[in-house]
Amino acid sequence: MTTTRPTPQSTEGITDTVHELRRQLNVPRRIKESATGAGHRAVQAAGGAREKAKQVPELGHRHPRATAAVRGAIALGVGAAALIAGRRK
Repeated sequence: MTTTRPTPQSTEGITDTVHELRRQLNVPRRIKESATGAGHRAVQAAGGAREKAKQVPELGHRHPRATAAVRGAIALGVGAAALIAGRRK
C-alpha cells in the first residue's frame, strides 16, 4: 500500500482556499469592509455633486430662457402639490 504525500503546491492551494473561506465567513469584517466601501463611494458622489453645483449659476447666465422655464415648472409643481394637499384636508 502506497501513500502519497501532499506536494508543496497542493498544500499551498489548500491553504489559500482555507484562508479565503475564513475571510468570507468573517461576517463582522465583511460588514465593515462593505460599510467602508459605501462611505468612500458616498464621499466621491458628494464631490461630484459639489462640482456640478458650482456650475449651475454659470449655466443660468448662459441659458436664461431655460432657467426661467425650469423655475416656472418648479413653481407650477409646488403650487399643484399645495392645491392637492389643501383639498385632502
